[in-house]
Amino acid sequence: MPDSITNQALVAYDEGNGSSPVDVIVQGETLWATQKAISRIFATERSVIAKHLKSIYEIGELEEKSTVQKMHIANLDKPVQTYSLDAIISVGYRVNSKKATQFRKWATGVLGQYIRDGYVIDEIRLREEPEKLNKLAAKIRELRASEKNVYASVRECFRMAASDYEPSSQEVKSFYALLQDKFHHAVTNMTSSKLILDRAHHEDANMGLQSIKNNFPSLQEAKTGKNYLSESELYRLHLLSEQFLLYAETTALRGENMTMKQLHKQLDNLLLLNGYPVFGGYKDYLKEEAMAHAEREHKLHMEIKKLELLGVNVDLEWFYAGEYDEFREQTARLSTRDMNYLADERKAASLPQANCRESQA
Repeated sequence: MPDSITNQALVAYDEGNGSSPVDVIVQGETLWATQKAISRIFATERSVIAKHLKSIYEIGELEEKSTVQKMHIANLDKPVQTYSLDAIISVGYRVNSKKATQFRKWATGVLGQYIRDGYVIDEIRLREEPEKLNKLAAKIRELRASEKNVYASVRECFRMAASDYEPSSQEVKSFYALLQDKFHHAVTNMTSSKLILDRAHHEDANMGLQSIKNNFPSLQEAKTGKNYLSESELYRLHLLSEQFLLYAETTALRGENMTMKQLHKQLDNLLLLNGYPVFGGYKDYLKEEAMAHAEREHKLHMEIKKLELLGVNVDLEWFYAGEYDEFREQTARLSTRDMNYLADERKAASLPQANCRESQA
């Protein structure tokens, strides 16, 4: 039964009869719930739920391997045993078929939305817990502020209302590069290239990157200025991006013509309104220098990490002096995929063994 902590959505099941909502988990293409949650869904004792589950698996009605898994749930220290929608419904028909049918209809609607839209909105919890609504708003801003989404939204606005937009032109490519650097400069006083030159260092944790997907930074991640922004800087960038997108979208919806020059001017006004400095334009061409710096620092960083994975206690002065060159053949054979696999194995080995007994949560 695998542990799973990714791609989860916690939603509240509410019968609408005045009873408190029950938390269930959406993951993959099904729902999951603990024995405690199932007992509340069907308003019966947990011992009764446990007895029915045992019977379901003993007679082979369901396969335990595919309908039971341990999950990490927010605010709980240990993984808990959860049961899939098939198991929940099977129990429901033994306890209360009317409630089982009601729950199945609700679950089908929730899963349909999750699979179709990629998300589920838990309106009950968001209405009652403003801090969760704020977290959701921040996450949406983060997603909208990604370079891909900003550019896609601006492109759509231009398609609707711009008078000088030619997607394949060099002017448009330069427009997006300048747009990106205006945001970076606003929150750090540095362009993307300067961020890389200033913050990419092979001896630092993750070579100075604040955001990476795996255990070690990729070269592409090292060449992306935004990945060096701190949490606070990123949050401010997200807020600015959201305000800018709202302006561009509103202008397009009004059917007003806009030019790239006008859009830059409005972004400058927005930055000034928020008390941020406005990027005055490029004085030096630093991109090639920044890319070369990122490649050099990334190569050194990864070589150090490979040595550490081989069990070498790396002293940087010795490293610079070439004292570890004898390991070059071994490090050359280690791909990034191998490194991530070894790092994951070590993490798993260092974790304390979970209590096999199901949590009382």
